[in-house]
Amino acid sequence: MSYKFPSVKLNKQGLFGPTQRKHYYKPVTYHNKSANNNLHKTKWVLKQNEQYEAFRVSDEAVWHCDKNCGLFSILNKGEVIQGSNDERLSFFPTPNNSIDAWHGYPVDTSQYEPSTELVDRWFEEAIIDERIRIKILKAQL
Repeated sequence: MSYKFPSVKLNKQGLFGPTQRKHYYKPVTYHNKSANNNLHKTKWVLKQNEQYEAFRVSDEAVWHCDKNCGLFSILNKGEVIQGSNDERLSFFPTPNNSIDAWHGYPVDTSQYEPSTELVDRWFEEAIIDERIRIKILKAQL
């Protein structure tokens, strides 16, 4: 089953949103697939409106991880590849100022490890299955 991304557009300020929690998302060029290669930056394979959907889902469900000070997102039980290196998770660091727009990027669990509490919550809410839960906890996703 493929994920059905809604059709949304940037507003006049170059932002997506707001979410139900009144947060905005700003795609940044250096994480987009067309950006110059930078070994220290992961790249999305998702279109900008799809990146917003990954953010919106995590923001509205409040998939916050205190350990990493931000939101993690996973789509369609981990079946959606979000990054150019097959990353299936994305991370959205909490902005320094509450009025600022959020941004994010694809991550793998060897670099960014979601808290056990968040992973267990995903499992309990059937966001992920046991196979993906174990892969995340073993830093293999």
